[in-house]
Amino acid sequence: MSRFFDEIEIFDSVAVRTGNSLPLAALRGRAGLCRSLTELGAKFRRLGDGCYYLAGGAWPGDATAINLSRTWQPLG
Repeated sequence: MSRFFDEIEIFDSVAVRTGNSLPLAALRGRAGLCRSLTELGAKFRRLGDGCYYLAGGAWPGDATAINLSRTWQPLG
């Protein structure tokens, strides 16, 4: 696991990096601690908008924002 985590703000299903990085020791026990984008999406769906912490290097390099909501696909 990475020693530093990037601060991510999520509002209205859009995740944006704030530019802050914090060490793991400062974040222990926080509900918003995520090791991957998959875990970030799952926690967002469970906890809602707010501040999350994503492992350093897990954010896609070329993305400035990520939409975490899924569009509904009709069956058939």
